[in-house]
Amino acid sequence: MDHSSSCPRAYILENQVTHARLLPVKAAHAFTYPTISLLLSLNALENKSLDLGYGWIFGYGGRWARLAGLRPAPYLLETGGSIRIRQRLEKVLLDRGFTGELEDAWMMTMPSLLGFEGINPLTVYFCYRPGGQLFLAVLEVHNTFGESHVYCLELGKGEDEKPGKGFDHQWTVPRAFHVSPFNDRRGFYTISIRRPTHPPTGPHYPETFQPPRPSVRVHVHTESNDLPGPLKLTALLRPTSATPLTSRSLLLTLSRFPFDLFLSFTRIAYHAWILHYKKRLDVFIRPDPVPSSWAPPNTALPQLAVEGGIRWQDEGLIERYARHRVGEFLRRRVHETNISVLLVPANPALSSRLFSPSKDKDSSPHLTISYLSPRLFTILLLSPSSQHALLLGTTERIFYASSPDLFHSTFAAPSPRGVETLSRRQQMRRSPTLPLPLPIPAHHLLDPTALVASLVSAGVIWTLLFLDRLEEWVFRVVRARPVAGTEPWKQWERAARANGGESVHVPRDSSGSILHAN
Repeated sequence: MDHSSSCPRAYILENQVTHARLLPVKAAHAFTYPTISLLLSLNALENKSLDLGYGWIFGYGGRWARLAGLRPAPYLLETGGSIRIRQRLEKVLLDRGFTGELEDAWMMTMPSLLGFEGINPLTVYFCYRPGGQLFLAVLEVHNTFGESHVYCLELGKGEDEKPGKGFDHQWTVPRAFHVSPFNDRRGFYTISIRRPTHPPTGPHYPETFQPPRPSVRVHVHTESNDLPGPLKLTALLRPTSATPLTSRSLLLTLSRFPFDLFLSFTRIAYHAWILHYKKRLDVFIRPDPVPSSWAPPNTALPQLAVEGGIRWQDEGLIERYARHRVGEFLRRRVHETNISVLLVPANPALSSRLFSPSKDKDSSPHLTISYLSPRLFTILLLSPSSQHALLLGTTERIFYASSPDLFHSTFAAPSPRGVETLSRRQQMRRSPTLPLPLPIPAHHLLDPTALVASLVSAGVIWTLLFLDRLEEWVFRVVRARPVAGTEPWKQWERAARANGGESVHVPRDSSGSILHAN
């Protein structure tokens, strides 16, 4: 029997979300709350056959004033709002070796309400091949920092022998994304799913039709000798009802849950307050995300990820300025040194940049700098020397150079050219100690010579150093406790320990300027 004409291609799901922390025992904590989400045929969403009330009650695209809707921009790869969700999903699958296999997918996600888009912690894509065969579950995880990550779980590959009771499939995979400030990135996920009852595209519907109510359960295990250890916490998303998406059903659901889509962040903040201030759990400072199959070039450091980070935080104004300064320097410097420099960002939304000399560029020495975040550029701007920059960058796992010698040759300090610049004085005055016994040149490689540029540079450096101190001050005022050894304001101390050095005082004259050896 063909049910294709009678089976809906979109549903409103009323869910029950449960979180329970088991370890450490002193911080045991659990809570349950209701949410609403949508389960949509991706093909039907793309061809706008799911729009309701001419797109004003529910619609797909950029209209911000509609009651409820979905926009492509918040999902998957950061490639611009005009790229449709299906195209983004196909790109993710292509990057992971799945070519031309997607017929349609159920997309389970939280919609926007009156143009407001919440954190939307989890979106799941149940992907089907032609013929209605479910072959992949893609979990897109968002954190509160505007970053996202995907876990691609292939049916029949790497599955656990026995899924949990009430679930159809289960995988155990290494963790690779920072979600909660109370967990580091180590450990394992055991992910269990209950699949939808049928594919989103007919005529492959079952003889006995039931509304789809897919569930997802995630267990977080500690790491023990590179294997899953004790269960640390668990999270369950379980739909309690599935109602076909119509104008009437959507209006009725929103009247029953008028504030549900606004509460995600409030709930997260409330339970974070309990865990930090009442349960006394320290916080892990957010690490930079890592992409799929990324490793530092020519280093003995281990592979940093097993799955793909797909969305980074936006570059800030100061980071953009520092990147521009470094780019201007490299465009000039490669001709002076005859060294080609390739900057390789981990962020998949950014492109690599090659700086090469105009002559003999094919035979010139080649330096590759792979970086996880635009902090590369602010580190280069603030560090007293190339030695300081490279040590801090590798210690904090911000960037890696294929050749330290070529890195130092490229970013060597310029020859003396008179008195210290204003930006150099500002930089050194605001750093009372440098806990590294490394030589400090009298001038900085990024020192501008023009007065206006020097003033701007000094202002940027002052702002960066002020923000660093402000961050420490805020933590102390609100009595927030970072995990020992992760404090951002102690990065130079960590670099000193990695270098085997001790803190040394930087000698200065009576005006506060650094004193340099002749």
